[in-house]
Amino acid sequence: MTRRAAQVALKEAGVTPKDIKVCELHDCFSANELILLEGLGFSEPGKAHHMVRNGDITYGGKGPIVNPSGGLISKGHPLGATGLAQCAELTWQLRGWANNRLAEGSDVALQHNLGLGGAVVVTVYKRADGAKNQKASDEEVKQSSQFDYNPAVEARYVSKEDGDKVRSKTVRSEYALGDTLEKIQSRL
Repeated sequence: MTRRAAQVALKEAGVTPKDIKVCELHDCFSANELILLEGLGFSEPGKAHHMVRNGDITYGGKGPIVNPSGGLISKGHPLGATGLAQCAELTWQLRGWANNRLAEGSDVALQHNLGLGGAVVVTVYKRADGAKNQKASDEEVKQSSQFDYNPAVEARYVSKEDGDKVRSKTVRSEYALGDTLEKIQSRL
């Protein structure tokens, strides 16, 4: 499934596995990473372990930087939020916001996610301007975003005011933000 999904996504994006500079893949188990390196086309059949041993999937290696976020084993696997976390990481990478874990010079990224052995999603991300990423300072991130901090390197509590900054000005719904803050705070 992964191989077929990757082939379709890469073809649609007009890129090859060699064009991918950074990848977030679904490493729910350490063995999965080896299987997926091959399935995504990053290694020849039966050779993925060489990529790992040679350091090819980390900074300074020959292949794409894989799971600069730390992957699921490192940061956790929040099931429904896994894909969103991968998407955020790759967006931060391509924008240059990822600070000390930045895959410098990236212009194409790949996201791989799967669910319970029955579904696979492969998404290719490209910078809209076609340029390679450049490291942005935290100050530059603050100036170019709705945040007063760099969300790629710092987690902060989201306030109602933060939510209001990104909500529609004309069609507002209280469904998501209604009493959520109070419920969360009552459980802390």
